[in-house]
Amino acid sequence: MGVAGVQAVGVEAFASLSRREQLIRLRRLGRTALARYGLEDARLTVQRYEHNTTFRVDARDGPYLLRINRPRVHTPDTIGSEMAWLIALRRDTELRVPEPVAARDGSFVVVACDPGVPEPRVCVLLHWLDGRFVDQRLAPAHLRRVGALAGQLQEHATTWTLPSGFLRPRVDTLTNEAKLDSMAPSAATARNGDQPRPDDGDRAVQLVESLVSTDDAALCARALEVVWATTRTLAEETGAFGLIHGDLHYENVLFHIGEAQAIDFDDCGWGFHLYDLAVILCELEGRPRYDELRDALLDAYAQIRRLPEDHAIHLRALFVLRRMQILMWVLQSRVQAAFRHTWQAWARNELEAIATVVGAERVAARAM
Repeated sequence: MGVAGVQAVGVEAFASLSRREQLIRLRRLGRTALARYGLEDARLTVQRYEHNTTFRVDARDGPYLLRINRPRVHTPDTIGSEMAWLIALRRDTELRVPEPVAARDGSFVVVACDPGVPEPRVCVLLHWLDGRFVDQRLAPAHLRRVGALAGQLQEHATTWTLPSGFLRPRVDTLTNEAKLDSMAPSAATARNGDQPRPDDGDRAVQLVESLVSTDDAALCARALEVVWATTRTLAEETGAFGLIHGDLHYENVLFHIGEAQAIDFDDCGWGFHLYDLAVILCELEGRPRYDELRDALLDAYAQIRRLPEDHAIHLRALFVLRRMQILMWVLQSRVQAAFRHTWQAWARNELEAIATVVGAERVAARAM
């Protein structure tokens, strides 16, 4: 059976366990994965546990990061594609991004199982990247570096020849079903149709209605109209779409010796280039120096890649999209140990933020 005395567990039974009990099982699965790298005796320290699970791995030859990916959404092909971009970035640029580690068999992706975890998990090992996160002390100088970083990542993706078998999702979906349906091998196949797709939007609105309220579902329906007005416009712009990081907020940027370093490419995929900037700025709204931070980011980015026309309007709409995505993430994650006691308050915060932007859009439209 693999581990003496441990019974195989189902998805619902695992979801009902406490965070501590889940992590005990995932740590054991992580050790199984590490054996494929020859790191059986390493020390594991949990870094983050939500859907993915990350451990710092301290071994004799230096620290690593082990990431155990959430099931179903991530497959060996999609994670292998993420690793391929990281390898290419390290080979082709001076950017400091995580360096994938090959297992003993040469693979950069390992699938590990444990009878205490209901499904096989796709795992990757990365060399530890030194640096520090900057949150409340973020200054325009930091945002200039992040703007340049976003532009350089996108420039590389634009010119990179994708390897055979490359497969990543769109970054602007709302529900897990839509993310799975959006998997595509190239920008050409990923770009078609309204985004988020109408059926994706319908599922999202129905979920809000069933878990929150009819009024909030109606708010989300109005919010989708704001988002579609922008995504339809951006879809007509040349060079506005491609492979992007997709989650470049301040918790996914490390600063080391004055340099901005992107981590956690887990959400990389096909999307509008402006979306990367919207993710960064959406997290910073409401800060006292927001205007300075925004201008520094956009100015640095524009020195590398052209900003779309009416980018300020489009950024506001993409803020709404990002808030809706976080709302969906919270609602769909409500049974997870990390969310089961906080999802309702978190969802309310996101809905209030959506209402503020959508209300401002409606006032502006009436004034025209």
